[in-house]
Amino acid sequence: MMALILSIVASIASFYLTRNPSYFSLIFVGLYFSFRKNDRAESLAGLNLLLIGAIAIFGKFRPYSLDGLNFVVYGTFFAIFYDILKTWYSLIPMMLLTGMGIGAIGAHKFGVKGYLLGLILIPVIFREYSLQKNSKNNSEEIKND
Repeated sequence: MMALILSIVASIASFYLTRNPSYFSLIFVGLYFSFRKNDRAESLAGLNLLLIGAIAIFGKFRPYSLDGLNFVVYGTFFAIFYDILKTWYSLIPMMLLTGMGIGAIGAHKFGVKGYLLGLILIPVIFREYSLQKNSKNNSEEIKND
């Protein structure tokens, strides 16, 4: 339910910033996660939607990067891909696009060094890999007992 609320807020804020009605397609991500109950994928999509809303709201007052906003939007749609496959490597397209969006926004503010801000998402991929590896090892131990 939270992803649906965040998707509505993000789509309205993005439309307010760009006057492009295609951002209302973000509501489909919220509807998808209101029917599917995967907390991990929903929380990652919710964080992206929160980031989109913040970019759109603060973009009205400060210069913004439309490319960065679009990359984060594309990354949000890949949260559905992650929910369907439920593997750590299906998280890579989402984090890659979100990182590129954060980097483009950072480059708008800090120049070329701002692209390095997108690398902040690499530990999230490693954490997801270790969580899935641990859960796989635990399930194998239970089968062996």
